[in-house]
Amino acid sequence: MRRLIIALAAVAVFALPSTAFGGGVVLKVQPSSHLVAVAGPARVSLVHTAAAGRVHVGQRVAVTARTLGNGTLRASKLRIVGRAHEVRFRGMLLHKSATELILSAGGAVIAVHRSSSSAPQVGSAVDVHATFGDDDELDEDHVGVVSASAPGGTIEGRLSLGTGTITVTSEHMSLVLKVPAGTDLSAFRAGDEVLATFSQGADGSLTLTRLSTADDDEDTDEDHHDGEHHGGDDHGGDDHGGGHHGHGGGDH
Repeated sequence: MRRLIIALAAVAVFALPSTAFGGGVVLKVQPSSHLVAVAGPARVSLVHTAAAGRVHVGQRVAVTARTLGNGTLRASKLRIVGRAHEVRFRGMLLHKSATELILSAGGAVIAVHRSSSSAPQVGSAVDVHATFGDDDELDEDHVGVVSASAPGGTIEGRLSLGTGTITVTSEHMSLVLKVPAGTDLSAFRAGDEVLATFSQGADGSLTLTRLSTADDDEDTDEDHHDGEHHGGDDHGGDDHGGGHHGHGGGDH
């Protein structure tokens, strides 16, 4: 009987819809939409989590999650395991000013304070090395060009519908995207929280290639509650040792 119970427990574990994401360093937190952008070993991911209100930029988190229909992740478990002083990730440069760089990485729009007078051209795919300031904001250490002409990117934000265009507004900026003729947007309403994937033309214009709600889930039979365990909470294992973080990827 004991062996049978153990065998059944093992089957139950493998039957769980969650997959081990591993986690990484928190780049951005949006408590109102329960989203956290995490720079993982391979890329930046948008994670849906009920713990968003208790997670802070710069924290290291361990995450178990499953992939939703639009490529974002829904966490079944999120645990704070420490604190980072620097991070590396890839993204697409959307905008630059004298004091700030705005990037799209994994759907999140990330603001980085500029520390140098030179910066890549808008539209470039870049590798970002940044440190976390006292205010938990990102400060540029180095931004290098991966590709001078990025094929496109992804942005999460609030939807506005236009004639032949849509506008997606995030915390830091709005992007106007051309809508290809024949695209059916009847399922969307102004004000929806959406995830928009876009391509970049030779002239720099951006064209919508896919639109979904921010928490789109193809598994309609799944429970939509996070059901998370917040081991560690906001105080869990927060060591203040730095250390390098692996290369996160954004919009490659």
